[in-house]
Amino acid sequence: MINGRIATLNLKRKIRSDAVYMNSFVLGSDEKFFEGLTEWQCKEFFWDCFDFFSEKFGYENILSAVVHMDETNPHLHLNLVPITNGKLCSKDLYDRKKLSQLQTEFWEKVGKKWGLQRGEEGSGAKHLSTAEYKAKKIMEAAEKQATETAENAEREASEYLAGIHEQVGGEADKPTPRKRKDAEQEIKDLRTDNAAYRIEQERAYKEIHSLFEQWRAADRRSKENESAREALLEMSRVYPDEFKELLDRSRRKLNPAAYYTPSRTITAAKTENDNFINL
Repeated sequence: MINGRIATLNLKRKIRSDAVYMNSFVLGSDEKFFEGLTEWQCKEFFWDCFDFFSEKFGYENILSAVVHMDETNPHLHLNLVPITNGKLCSKDLYDRKKLSQLQTEFWEKVGKKWGLQRGEEGSGAKHLSTAEYKAKKIMEAAEKQATETAENAEREASEYLAGIHEQVGGEADKPTPRKRKDAEQEIKDLRTDNAAYRIEQERAYKEIHSLFEQWRAADRRSKENESAREALLEMSRVYPDEFKELLDRSRRKLNPAAYYTPSRTITAAKTENDNFINL
């Protein structure tokens, strides 16, 4: 399409190897704007966007105009060949100053009609690519979830520690035995309990590690089984007859007794010339 459009031009010199053949624009607004529009109004808004570019840069130079409705906010992707004064020259149309003028003109002819405000002129805001924007939203969601999880964990940990502190404090406030014999016995009991707790903790850690490894192995087997199931379903859909035949052969081989059919033995009949015919 681009080469076909350029072929209609009466060019006096060869196009440079680093020339820009296509310019892309993304047209839209924020979520609040589209929430207030009906489906018909949404289409009308994007038709106004298309008409503006068509009138300013020429309908014959527009390659495509596609509205995306499946992302955060509806938006129009518009691509055109940068032709001006009968030649291909993107920088004549879209240097920094002319792009700012284009935004102002677009707002005056389209934005005002729909109650939109022009963006801040000379803003240093960086516009993200689609991939960068999606990655940013994923990171924001992950950070939000992590923050909520951390807050919940911190609250639960605080409540748990408060309970332990209260329990330990109660034990610590108990009076120390006055008799040396009783004090020594209490120390021995505490040391014994402490050793038992350490052993129990080590055992618990080992059990947790073992359970985790079992879960990982089960998860791998589950994924392998699901993959095999999908492959078999695909084979049965694409090659139903061959799949049925292969399945029967496999079952016969694995369990031949289930498919064994006894045959009758028929005695050979003698003919007039004493030859036998096996039936």
